[in-house]
Amino acid sequence: MRIFLILENRGSGLDSLILTLAKKGHEIVYCVGLWDKEFRSRFPKTIWHDHFAARLGQPADSLTIDEFPPVGEDLIEKMYRTESLVLTMMNKRHNKMCVDERRHLYYNMLQYWHGVIKKYQPDLIFFPDVPNVSYAYIIFALAEFLKIKITMLDDTLVSDRALMYNNFWQGSISLQERLKLNKGKIFSLKDLSLDLQDYYRLKIGSPQKATPFYVKKLRNRFSKANLLRSRLKFIFHSLKNGNIIKVVSKYLINHLGASLKREYTRLQIKFDFNRKFVYVPLHNQPERTTSPHGDMFSDQILMIEILAASLPKGWVIYVKESPVQWLLGGLSYSASRYLGYYEKIAKMPNVYLVPLATNTFSLIDKSQAVATVGGGACWEAVLRLKSAIIFGYPWYRDCPAIFKVNDVNSCKEALNKVATGFIPNQQDVINYLKSFDEASIHCNLTDYVKDVTKLTKEERVNNIIGTILNQNTVSN
Repeated sequence: MRIFLILENRGSGLDSLILTLAKKGHEIVYCVGLWDKEFRSRFPKTIWHDHFAARLGQPADSLTIDEFPPVGEDLIEKMYRTESLVLTMMNKRHNKMCVDERRHLYYNMLQYWHGVIKKYQPDLIFFPDVPNVSYAYIIFALAEFLKIKITMLDDTLVSDRALMYNNFWQGSISLQERLKLNKGKIFSLKDLSLDLQDYYRLKIGSPQKATPFYVKKLRNRFSKANLLRSRLKFIFHSLKNGNIIKVVSKYLINHLGASLKREYTRLQIKFDFNRKFVYVPLHNQPERTTSPHGDMFSDQILMIEILAASLPKGWVIYVKESPVQWLLGGLSYSASRYLGYYEKIAKMPNVYLVPLATNTFSLIDKSQAVATVGGGACWEAVLRLKSAIIFGYPWYRDCPAIFKVNDVNSCKEALNKVATGFIPNQQDVINYLKSFDEASIHCNLTDYVKDVTKLTKEERVNNIIGTILNQNTVSN
């Protein structure tokens, strides 16, 4: 089997993946990732492509874009959905590019990857995660268009588990089949694997215990002590490099001039928990939970506009920014959080910004419903038996207790059901977790899971290898 491995920013942690596939007689034709020269020299026939070069639209060292013809109207028209998503994904590394510049970069990427796939004819393309950088998503979309087999994992951040897809938009066929087989059955918490039992008990417990482990990691990373150490180190290097004046000027502009925090704080309100409200926790952007998970609803303001137009009489919407947005993205305006972003939200009828310090679990528990593009808050809401509305395609999209909406009519229908008494059923949630238990794979490789997984990294890599090899004979 001829395989393309699109590993994005992963590197040495997946050495055994390549070695094992090669030992079993499969040909690694093309690999995108981060690898040292010594390892690459062991596979001289493989085309190696540096992740950072690919992200900038640069070809692999052994190839040139000129050997492939520019794309024309026919292919571009068939890829309009991809173009829209990729232009949004470019907020991540091409934030200062104008739309026309981004579009031409996209056309060049499309030209290159269409040429590469047509020339080398892979039997299978593997992604260790849902592609959320521009070049990886283009490869996925082209593989789908050219009918090349795809294996893709979606890290759920439920224990160390992931779901496997052949088509991201379709979701996990294995999970959907298990849901059909288990329909009408009655499962209890004891029927779940121990890691899911522990996970469920944590999620329905106190807010302190229910906070996701990856959020706790981020909080520790950005603790006051760690931030102080980081800033002192940065000041030392700035003094050494002679650019301290530029650094101080930028700091003063960010903290004394217009900024995201100042705009948000000026518009936030003292809110009333006694009002009937829909809680909307914003997603950190740019990230996969909005691009590609959200499709057109990577525009979260559009989502809020639809919710505002669908509210039952007397209800309001409470919107809260993700704390991670300012921690990772900083306080400066960007293409994802532009000047006036929060103003647009605050001007909508019956929509209010609430302080960042407000506990998200308190907002979930006291709301009538939680709505997101596809973030973890909706999944946490359902586990706590609170109504949830999603606009995108998160891994938990097939849970029967969740409303999937895409316009005012479907949103009104969902909110009217909530207003007339609908609440998620605990039995439905446990039954869904049972099907998820049977369909998911223990293979999350991020450092986030090392405190919750019982498997070694090598064991999780072996699970990935088994999933890839099964694709040669078994359709998910």
